[in-house]
Amino acid sequence: MKDSRVPFAIVHHANQYLITNGYPNRAGLAEIVGPPDASAGLRAVLELHSVNDIPLHLHISGTLIEACAWFEPRFLEEIAEMRESGLLEVIGSSYSQNIMPLFDREHNRYQIQEELSLIEDWLGVHPSEVTGFWVPERVWNTERLSPVLTDTTLANKGFHYILGDDRLFVAKWRRHQFDQSCGFRPELFEAHYIRRGNGLIALPLSGEIRLNIPLETDQQQYKLDFLMSQLGKEIRSGRDVIAIYGDDMEKAAGVPPWNPQAVNHYRRFLQWLVSSQGIQPVLLNQWLSRHTIRPPRSLEPGTYRELAVQFGAGEDYMGWAGSPIWMPYQNMIKQAWDRLKLLSSQCDIAPTLLDLARKHLLASTYETGWHDAPNSIHTDPNQDMTREDSIGSPAPWARTLASHARTSYILMEAAKWGADPDTKGKALVSIKDLDVDGNEEVILRNEVFAAIITPRFGGRIVYVFHFKDNDGVLVVGNPSDDWNWLEQLNDFMDVPRNHPGALADYGFEHDRYETISLQTKPDGEVELVIVNREPNSPAYGLIKRFTLAKGRSSIGIRYEQIPLTQLPLCLDIGLSPDYLRLLREGRQAIVPFEDGDKRGFRTDRIFAWVRPVSVAVSWNIPRSPIFGHGFCLALGITSSTVSFEIGVDEFNSN
Repeated sequence: MKDSRVPFAIVHHANQYLITNGYPNRAGLAEIVGPPDASAGLRAVLELHSVNDIPLHLHISGTLIEACAWFEPRFLEEIAEMRESGLLEVIGSSYSQNIMPLFDREHNRYQIQEELSLIEDWLGVHPSEVTGFWVPERVWNTERLSPVLTDTTLANKGFHYILGDDRLFVAKWRRHQFDQSCGFRPELFEAHYIRRGNGLIALPLSGEIRLNIPLETDQQQYKLDFLMSQLGKEIRSGRDVIAIYGDDMEKAAGVPPWNPQAVNHYRRFLQWLVSSQGIQPVLLNQWLSRHTIRPPRSLEPGTYRELAVQFGAGEDYMGWAGSPIWMPYQNMIKQAWDRLKLLSSQCDIAPTLLDLARKHLLASTYETGWHDAPNSIHTDPNQDMTREDSIGSPAPWARTLASHARTSYILMEAAKWGADPDTKGKALVSIKDLDVDGNEEVILRNEVFAAIITPRFGGRIVYVFHFKDNDGVLVVGNPSDDWNWLEQLNDFMDVPRNHPGALADYGFEHDRYETISLQTKPDGEVELVIVNREPNSPAYGLIKRFTLAKGRSSIGIRYEQIPLTQLPLCLDIGLSPDYLRLLREGRQAIVPFEDGDKRGFRTDRIFAWVRPVSVAVSWNIPRSPIFGHGFCLALGITSSTVSFEIGVDEFNSN
């Protein structure tokens, strides 16, 4: 006998950038994930499903996976264990939740492949098992997206179905009327093939269900009861309908700015589900294998109602993507991507650094062009809007991410250095605005080592690269980790201290330095001398001298004329040996390590280290021992002139 219960599928979308903890203006990763006892955060939602034995679907963005892999790896293990129990089905999507219609097919394909790889590595799901696709911000365009989603060269050989808002099944010219009074329409609860969708199936996310979950009021429960009774009648009449809830997991978890009581309301919803005799919680792959898929139906471009209408993004997102304030930022992303594609066709390019540059660009497109609309729950009510119309202005974090897309120019430039014949048997020093941000950097490099120094922001080393066999890795600098609202490139991030670089002198991280000497010595060693010229700074006049010899994989650093009133002087040095690997593999790839008087961190092959040279240099306790995909060392200086080294050693991985 055919089951007459209403099939009900629950889909949670967990999405954050590569965030850390300790923000003054937002929840950190620990708060979002929740404590180990699962009393709050995303863990609380999973625990409720486990306790009530109710299956769910989960999409977790690649950026959130990598943040968890570094700070909260146990959470990923819990998801994997829940899936192994048969209670959770993983949904695929793009790595950074870029708004996919804005990008070319190649970019979107890399996004999907990166996400599938992380799902396999961290959740234990073979790509072939990832058949459903969560459309980022639910912005759909059949013509642009169906070819890449059904690409048989993807690791999963292409997706079988997408999750799209029910209003996409309504012709665009009728959506306004539908949004005003979305009466019950049974065809909006059916699975349909997408016309010109290369065999893709569209499963409708119910707007009515989404707006009434978490279950907070009796009125919401009445609406759900009424909808379920209507769907039950359709099933008894022979129609294959399904109720699908899909929304941000943070909403159900009550992560700010969502209602902090949301977890309790979500508990009520699950209890309602358990007690409802006419409802059967289901997993979508199982349901699809047993039910009829309706004939092809056109899905015109569109998204969910709030984004399209209330927030002013429009059905095609161009209300935001095409806004005058956002366009310069979109151009930053586009120009960097075009440069990357051109470079990818060239020979003698370090593949690891090129891969990192590409991955960084993927990350920089996170929630592309998101705006702080005046009527959005995600918008800070105290923020001063720069525009007074209905679409608001690009969110500060969205502008920041797009601005930092320009860091990929540094990574691309470094990808060429390892095979540069000009460094064979010599060292070079040069000044150039590598990231086209209007501030010049100083580059000291040889055939195995390169350091990039910013005189403008504290005289800090912002990036160090190590080269071998025409390949290279980044060992200082963590560009893809969250910059919060810090749009300026290479500046020091005060709260949280997520981007220390090297030589972050306590209290003087933002001081402006001036280059006073740049020379190549007779023995081939290159030297850079910069001096603190920050007006009214207690460190005014402090000199930093950098030396790099040919063939050496370390840079000599000498502090001179430190004002006696500033002693002892403390500074932080952040190390991320093989940053690309740390992004993908988390902390499992790195351990603290010492070799003689060198101290630092290593993977199985790369050892990034600091070595005091002067007796007046001692080890200190860093202000933030761990930051985004890196660890910090700290030095204490007790003399006006001291020396130390930063370097890289390579071990045989065998």
